[in-house]
Amino acid sequence: MTALSRQQRRRLERALPKLFERNVCSFCGSSFPHNSPTAGGFDAAGNVVLTSECCVHRVAQIFVRGFYSNRNYDFLRPPNTKPSTNTGPTSQQIANAIALFQKAIAEADKALDGVERRGGGERAPNVTLLDYPWKDDDRQWFERNPQRSHRARPPFPGECDEQAAETPPGDALIMLVRQVEPGRRLRAAVFLDANLLPLPDNEAVVHGLFEAAMGHEPMPPDRQALCTLSKKYTARRSRGDA
Repeated sequence: MTALSRQQRRRLERALPKLFERNVCSFCGSSFPHNSPTAGGFDAAGNVVLTSECCVHRVAQIFVRGFYSNRNYDFLRPPNTKPSTNTGPTSQQIANAIALFQKAIAEADKALDGVERRGGGERAPNVTLLDYPWKDDDRQWFERNPQRSHRARPPFPGECDEQAAETPPGDALIMLVRQVEPGRRLRAAVFLDANLLPLPDNEAVVHGLFEAAMGHEPMPPDRQALCTLSKKYTARRSRGDA
């Protein structure tokens, strides 16, 4: 692999972040498939390019390799470690690391497929497989309440801080949790009118709100609408509907 000149490095550093935001092939314009390898560098004319397997053969000089995922997996987040002063990884080490990440993503997707279908059919954009305080708290709560499938609670610190910082005036951020099966749960963060709080600790209420968070019901703007939604899901439970 040819070493980068200072000018080439500056060009790559300026152009690649913009190409990463687009996530489309610089040659054919195709969107990158989920969990696909990517390569960046220069084409034959010296233009900075980013592609996937579709047109990787058209990259004259490859200087960046990676993979694309349209899901946010917590195990992909970089650890808080200081940069190493050692020589960077070899091309083979990079290829091996990419293959391991792709395998982990494929296994996670396979495990989630059935959970998402049974949990309402919505594809989760964020996947948490590591241990967090809120996961232990949810697990323990459902163990104490085996008759429940839904839970509403405030978010934990670090769970969704960016959304919490964007809470509109007069609203509150609430976490809605659906247990699909023991150990498999879906979460949704929603803004609710603060006048609706505190929410009744009632399965039908939280079930209806979770459906609203998934876009299957309108989000109730007031207590009357919340009561109507609760009655609907109370009736569904009495009929034994899913």
